[in-house]
Amino acid sequence: MEMTTRQELRREFNRFLLRRLPPCKEIAMLISQSLDRRLGLRERLILRLHLVACRPCERYLQQSEFLSSAIDVMNDDEKEALYEGALSASARERIKSALRSAAPLAAFTCLFLG
Repeated sequence: MEMTTRQELRREFNRFLLRRLPPCKEIAMLISQSLDRRLGLRERLILRLHLVACRPCERYLQQSEFLSSAIDVMNDDEKEALYEGALSASARERIKSALRSAAPLAAFTCLFLG
């Protein structure tokens, strides 16, 4: 598949930006901070420029915002259970079932790839 000139220019521009901006690990911390407080002008600019060039960080921001909004709509009892690590009986059963169904594949993988 051939890249068009526009795609090539976009890729080079993204590389140019990412070489001059903080790495994704620092941007992830900035994303987390942005959910807790208003970022300063310089921080917002760095974050926005990085997001223009980095799809994974853009997705991480979207996922973080989604989780934050989901927690905001929970009542206090649900939040308490979440923070204590308590699972409902149905959630425990779903996890057990998923682990049981994945066990043969895990054993096979360990046996032949391990």
